Amino acid sequence: MGLKNMWNGLLKKKWLRNLFVALVLLVLFFTLAVRTVQPRENLTFIEKGLRIAASPFQYGFKGINDSVSGFFSYFTEKEALQQENDAMKKEISQLHSQLTQMDEVRMENIRLKELLGYKDATRGQYNLQLAEIIAENNNNLQHTITLDKGSNDGVTTGMTIMNHSGLIGRITAVMPESSEVMLLPDRESAVGARVWSTREVIGVVEGDGTDSATLQMIHLPHDADIYVGDDIVTSGLDGVFPGGIHIGEVTAIEYSVTGLTKTAYLKAYVNFSRLEEVFILMNSGGGSGN
Repeated sequence: MGLKNMWNGLLKKKWLRNLFVALVLLVLFFTLAVRTVQPRENLTFIEKGLRIAASPFQYGFKGINDSVSGFFSYFTEKEALQQENDAMKKEISQLHSQLTQMDEVRMENIRLKELLGYKDATRGQYNLQLAEIIAENNNNLQHTITLDKGSNDGVTTGMTIMNHSGLIGRITAVMPESSEVMLLPDRESAVGARVWSTREVIGVVEGDGTDSATLQMIHLPHDADIYVGDDIVTSGLDGVFPGGIHIGEVTAIEYSVTGLTKTAYLKAYVNFSRLEEVFILMNSGGGSGN
């Protein structure tokens, strides 16, 4: 009795009664709508009406479904595009690396071709052995490089190092499989030199230890026949370097304070900042040269 009275009490409240009726109708309506959407040829009058009534809801549900599907599809496509973009960036990076390596190989081939061409052209004059630079130490105190050839290859201290452009330096220390070279720009380096055209002006070329591109020819008499643009070569009179190896071009001349001597400044023919392969002159030694 108590439950029946409670139910009758609830039905007496108008808004609750209306809500209950609406829910029942809504459930019934959608149940029938679902049944009527199944493909059938013969529909009753009521089923046709329900199908017509349910069509706006079906379109609405379809729109919501499409929107939700589109929302997740957007993120799926975005992720796929991002992955594709990352893959393309990686591929571009790999291609760039390959191009860089190809360019390095091309430049190496050019250098080796020039070096080997010079070796063939001077075969009767010099006994040259090709060596690769494996380390370098260039600072204001020291300018040296280390080669991949040593005593096992017949290398000894004092041997001249050069390339097709000109004089580079001399061997100062030898190990079984490597050797150290003092470069011409080093403050401790010095080489007897002369003017190529006249072969009469004699001096000493040395580095200043600060600029690998600039050398200076010192101990020149004030009236020495030397001019800007002259080609300076080794004299062969120092007992260390053979004569006739090109050193650099005169770029400026400066007189001393007393006016008794002058100094010629040279731009070295060798680019000391871009050395990679060099020649070891195996028959080094002083001499008049060419």
